[in-house]
Amino acid sequence: MKRTFLCLALLVGAACTKSAKGSTGGTPATTADFKGVNWADIHDNYSDTVVVPSGLLTSDSYDTVRAKAGVILSAFQQAGANTVRLPVNPYTVAGPWWNAYKGAIDEAVARGFRVILGYWEGTSAKDGLVDNLTQFWSMWQALTTQYGTNANVYFEVFNEPFGYSVSDLESLYVQWLSNYPSVPRGRVFLDGAGYATDVNDIGADSRFDSCMLSYHSYTWFNSNYKTVSDWEQAILSVAYPSRTVLTEFGIPMTTGENYLAATPPDVSVAYLQGLTNELKLRSIGSVYWPGLRTGDSFSLFTLNGSAMTVNNASGLTKVQYGWGL
Repeated sequence: MKRTFLCLALLVGAACTKSAKGSTGGTPATTADFKGVNWADIHDNYSDTVVVPSGLLTSDSYDTVRAKAGVILSAFQQAGANTVRLPVNPYTVAGPWWNAYKGAIDEAVARGFRVILGYWEGTSAKDGLVDNLTQFWSMWQALTTQYGTNANVYFEVFNEPFGYSVSDLESLYVQWLSNYPSVPRGRVFLDGAGYATDVNDIGADSRFDSCMLSYHSYTWFNSNYKTVSDWEQAILSVAYPSRTVLTEFGIPMTTGENYLAATPPDVSVAYLQGLTNELKLRSIGSVYWPGLRTGDSFSLFTLNGSAMTVNNASGLTKVQYGWGL
């Protein structure tokens, strides 16, 4: 997400192959049908307490959450989105807020959305590692029990696991797959190592052959990239396009920038044009960061009362272009 950088045996081995238990759905020929946005907490989804997507309140009931979610999701749908990525953490899933929060997930599913539930660590450590493994596994047990049979709900094991080496991250993923063998592997998202950037090493592991791959790209990840063709390389470098979804990418949407400019005046325009050019050409799905987050200059929408407004029409047009619309 947007941040400032200081610039076990046979079953486990086969856990994510197409012949593994629960993988009957397999993976699609392309990921182009993932046309999505992130719906984020004001705190960037990192929290030592519950996560609350923008526009919701912890005092809301289940029915109120569904009603509020309906307004927000309707705006996303009208923009062409069919996927929403939502944050989860142990505090949320284990506490009373969960009974209401499920209303957002249920409303999205009822509207035909694909819902990606991704784990975010807390703010105290923020070291790219699971905060508490016991709570982590308990959270995922509850989530997979609740939504494991719902074909529209996807599970993203860990957002931006930058504290792990590739091998240690692979071990965590293998354990997840072993713990929840009934979850179809085509509904499991595995982030690349680092800030979800090293997606190819995870994709190359045959134990994850039928799993989805989660990739992130922001301008500060590649400070040497300046032109449209440079930023096209960020997508051309993806080695497993048929399983990869760009689950985070974003750019300022409240500055009045013209993202349709024939000659990009700056890196921001070149970035969005380059990424979306190749997303479309390679039929790679994408989930913009964020569709809605209060106070975020990257937010595609602003929520005013019960009205959703687009912050930058040209930016939305380029996001839609990347979706193939």
